[in-house]
Amino acid sequence: MSFLFKSSKKQQGSALPAATRNIKSSDGSGPPSNIPSAPGHARDGSNGSPREKSQQTPTPGTSVNSLNSLGEKLQDSPQWSSEKPSNTPSPEQKALRDRADSDLQHTRMRPHHDSSPYPWSQRHLNFTVPTNHPFPRYGAAANSLASKDGSIYIMGGLIHGSTVKGDLWMIEAAPNNLSCYPVATTSEGPGPRVGHAALLVGNAFIVFGGDTKTDETDMLDDTLYLLNTSTKQWSRAAPAGPRPPGRYGHSLNIIGSKIYIFGGQVEGFFFNDLVTFDLNALQQASNRWETLIQNTIDGGPPHGQIPPARTNHSVVTWNEKLYLFGGTDGVTWFSDVWSYDPRTNSWSQLECIGYIPVAREGHAAALVGDVMYVFGGRTEEGNDLGDLAAFRITT
Repeated sequence: MSFLFKSSKKQQGSALPAATRNIKSSDGSGPPSNIPSAPGHARDGSNGSPREKSQQTPTPGTSVNSLNSLGEKLQDSPQWSSEKPSNTPSPEQKALRDRADSDLQHTRMRPHHDSSPYPWSQRHLNFTVPTNHPFPRYGAAANSLASKDGSIYIMGGLIHGSTVKGDLWMIEAAPNNLSCYPVATTSEGPGPRVGHAALLVGNAFIVFGGDTKTDETDMLDDTLYLLNTSTKQWSRAAPAGPRPPGRYGHSLNIIGSKIYIFGGQVEGFFFNDLVTFDLNALQQASNRWETLIQNTIDGGPPHGQIPPARTNHSVVTWNEKLYLFGGTDGVTWFSDVWSYDPRTNSWSQLECIGYIPVAREGHAAALVGDVMYVFGGRTEEGNDLGDLAAFRITT
């Protein structure tokens, strides 16, 4: 397996530091999750604790992945509730002010006459609300795979370096241009957050996690949200039993009818657990979150058997497997590639040949055929990247 090529441009070093709020775990105390574990990965009851080594805590990433594979029956499930969550955050947050969208460098667009600038092409973005543009923003969530009608949903994120949003926008694709406009929903959505993850499954736009804290003592939101893209109504899943801890910088993917959450962070604590939820079980009273693989620090498999704990990584789904690249734990920046097989409930690190992209976090990844494309991100030195690499999974 190998990375096929790269396309890079000269970058200036960034002076934007990472966020440094020092919290021990997602709920302030670092207890292990009591979500039921998969066979072969039973918990030992040990408590997680933060690393003693000095860490630079990275900011939440925005990479999300999705498969448009399930039907519209999800919204009809009695397990979906439109109630307001108990921890509704304020639009103004203290988190992540140092890495503001307004300070990020923007690349000038190519002239219109350059119709085929390999590997990129240009699309004009039209705004229906000229005085209220959603961009730039940082740490928003979007579906990486458009709907059948070409729609992309964008929710939340940080603007102006200090204001965290919970708004929803939609981009509609046309052959030569894109239209962007705000989406009015019929019930209250997830609320302001940054660093959350999202995917589109049929007519369900699903959101989990994100930094929702307005105070150091707040709990992060651990609710699973769903937007019915037909009715524009937000709901939230209310399965019985424990939930995965709230987090940000994680990944959210789907294989079949099951969604998978891997990794992420709360400042001072990084996850490498893998948790799943079966969307088809929403209509069953017995539906539960399930921990497939627990955190190493909580008694899960050691490093070498599963990916090290990390945040701001990317994961794509191909051929009923998950493929992970990059990320950071605040001490190490990764350029490794791992594959997860749900049939054996196991991770495997892949041996890559040829060009290997520089270690990074906060990048984006998308799948085209059997090729995983990786773009951008940030290095350990704080340099923002603009390179493009492609990894052929089947080689």
